[in-house]
Amino acid sequence: MRRIATKLLVLFLLIMVLGVLSGCGKTIPAGHRGVYFNWRAGTDTGTALTEGWNWLAPWNRIYLYDVRVKDQQEDLSILTRDQLNIKCDLSIRFQPVADKVGILHQNIGPEYYTTIVRPTVRNVTREVIAGYDSIDAYTKRSEIQDTIFKGVVAKLDQKPIAISAIMLRNMDFPRSVTDAIERKLAMKQEAEKMKFVLEKERLEAERKRVEARGIADFQIIVTKGINENLLRWKGIEATLKLAESQNSKVVVIGGAGDGLPLILGK
Repeated sequence: MRRIATKLLVLFLLIMVLGVLSGCGKTIPAGHRGVYFNWRAGTDTGTALTEGWNWLAPWNRIYLYDVRVKDQQEDLSILTRDQLNIKCDLSIRFQPVADKVGILHQNIGPEYYTTIVRPTVRNVTREVIAGYDSIDAYTKRSEIQDTIFKGVVAKLDQKPIAISAIMLRNMDFPRSVTDAIERKLAMKQEAEKMKFVLEKERLEAERKRVEARGIADFQIIVTKGINENLLRWKGIEATLKLAESQNSKVVVIGGAGDGLPLILGK
């Protein structure tokens, strides 16, 4: 009986030890880091616990942080410089800096997006869009998106949070603005078309001037090369060719006013 009691005691102690040991560790899942908190020394900001099982005394704690890239949507209503209200849809991609989750936990905490990221994104977006008139905001979306991203990154530069992208997914403008923008774009296209037509006409006029200048130069050259002797010689050549033809004719020598033969046909 005494031996049975001893075995039961040993079994009880073994179960107690296993129970204590099972509570002396914590498994960190994939894509996470752990922040170790010691009841006496406080938060360990220098070491981020990696994936897997980590030893943990029952009186200490491990806080988990998801360090994978996350995407958060934000909807804002913002006034432009000309006091028109537009609605913006933003997509923010962010994550904690994996090896600095201890600092993040100590200074900001697990709700870091709500505490620091969201207010920063909203404030920077309002500041940027407030610097544009509504028509410019409509036509310069890429520029606005880049400016917002750079502004947010600069604001969070000293924080253990990485912003990988901010995308301006949509901007809704009042109907009056879209109509004005369409009219402006149509006028711009018409101006570009007219500019093309004027350039074409200018080039055509230049071509005609060059052509006329060439004809005038040719006439000057030809005129300078013609004299009385040349004309008389050409007349003699023409008379000889005519006299050699088979057609019937009468040739009167010296009958023309310039001394050339006069040829009369029968």
